[in-house]
Amino acid sequence: MRATYILEGNLTAKQPLATCSKDLKDASERRNGKNSPIPVPSTQTAKGTRLMFPATGIRGKLRRALRDVLRENMIARTGNGKPLSLDEHYLLTLGGIKGAGEESKSTIALEAEWREKNPLLSLFGAGHAGVLGFMQGRLGVGNAICTEASEPVQFSGARTDDLFRNKEQVAFLSDDDVQALISRSEGNRDASAIRTAIKAKEKAHKASLKKNDEAISVALNTELEGLKTELEAVLNDSGASSVSVGMPLSGWQAIPADSVMDHCMTVANSTLVELGAMLTAIEQFSLHPILGAHYASGCGQVAGSWEVFKVVRGQGKVSQGTISFAPFTGLLEINAFPESDLFAAQEAFTQYLASDKFDLSIPSA
Repeated sequence: MRATYILEGNLTAKQPLATCSKDLKDASERRNGKNSPIPVPSTQTAKGTRLMFPATGIRGKLRRALRDVLRENMIARTGNGKPLSLDEHYLLTLGGIKGAGEESKSTIALEAEWREKNPLLSLFGAGHAGVLGFMQGRLGVGNAICTEASEPVQFSGARTDDLFRNKEQVAFLSDDDVQALISRSEGNRDASAIRTAIKAKEKAHKASLKKNDEAISVALNTELEGLKTELEAVLNDSGASSVSVGMPLSGWQAIPADSVMDHCMTVANSTLVELGAMLTAIEQFSLHPILGAHYASGCGQVAGSWEVFKVVRGQGKVSQGTISFAPFTGLLEINAFPESDLFAAQEAFTQYLASDKFDLSIPSA
């Protein structure tokens, strides 16, 4: 029997949380200039402006976590260590790609069958599920919104040439390599000066075009070509790189560590197998609970806890208990009464994994 389940709780940032949205980066650079820190998004709430971590990043992690569980089950069932085709991988991971199968309106009656065969497909949906085409997912994932007002922490950095910062390292280079180092350094310095001149000439050239001053425009264009030729010669002669070893790096902002974020997920019109798959995805995620960007710089680790409600006609939201995970445990802690749908869902999903219904192939007629 189907039901709607609501998970209400929070995610806690055990480390700063950053994002890598290209749109945010581009908007920041338009406002603040190149290499300005990538911001974290914020939203307006009844309590005021709050930092948030976007739902897309959370949803993607859970989808991939469930994919891993299903793939491991398929490997165990078949003994094949590479059980998925490329298109099957894309279906599970991204929701498919156009061309994985011909869509047919006459196969709409098959959707219920394929939802039983593949709970990942049913939960997360697909942009192109083989002959079924677009499939609406039953899982709704909300943004994680900070409960308290806070300012983002800011990170920045620059890549430096270690050989100039720690000159003792030069002793481990051959004489030829030391000369190459000097030549490249001088070449980079000269190239930097030429690039600055090119930018100035390009700006003047654009201004002359706007004024329709053809004579100046032609002259500036000739100078530009000369500078570009000179730059190419400097790089070739010195062995310098077009990108310097030492360079500024784009900084980023992050939600502060220890921030608690309100979070809600909904599994609509769900079977117990689908609810069990959702619980398993969260448990799998706890093995490596990293969200967002800059993991290598100490960002992204989270913990989570939710109360799970079942929507019952005439009663509203009926609690089924609580679920929570700590980082790197691979364990979902459930506190619930024995008859809770949470335990029934776990059992239903376990039975599905061993059943003949298990099918990760691309839907076909």
